[in-house]
Amino acid sequence: MATIDQIFHNAGLKHTPGREALLNLLMNSAGPMTQEEISGKLKDTGLNRVPIYRALDSFTKAGIVHRVENGDRIWKFAFCDCGNHGHCHPHFICRNCGKVECLLGVKLPDVPKPKAGYIIEEREFYLRGLCARCS
Repeated sequence: MATIDQIFHNAGLKHTPGREALLNLLMNSAGPMTQEEISGKLKDTGLNRVPIYRALDSFTKAGIVHRVENGDRIWKFAFCDCGNHGHCHPHFICRNCGKVECLLGVKLPDVPKPKAGYIIEEREFYLRGLCARCS
């Protein structure tokens, strides 16, 4: 895996201490996190919601973070080093507790080329059910 400095350089993003703390948190997270969860974990860094929101937006546009919505209209963010600006793997979402898990070992199905004039910009694939704790 590339270093944080290489990730920022390859993505064309400015490397700041706050962005480094945010990316480091996401890289070491057990799963996707909400902005509120991220803000709580980074409260000692002096970052507030606005720079975190802006950094997450930049990271998502650069393809180093993807966002997942589990049906509650709250985005969760996770580090992804595949270089794809959309999802490169499916996600499992627990319908009871809302836990979201990246299924990194599972490939998304191939999608046939769309009709003329259509452009696929993002692919999302979710599996819903009960996690081990809720089942």
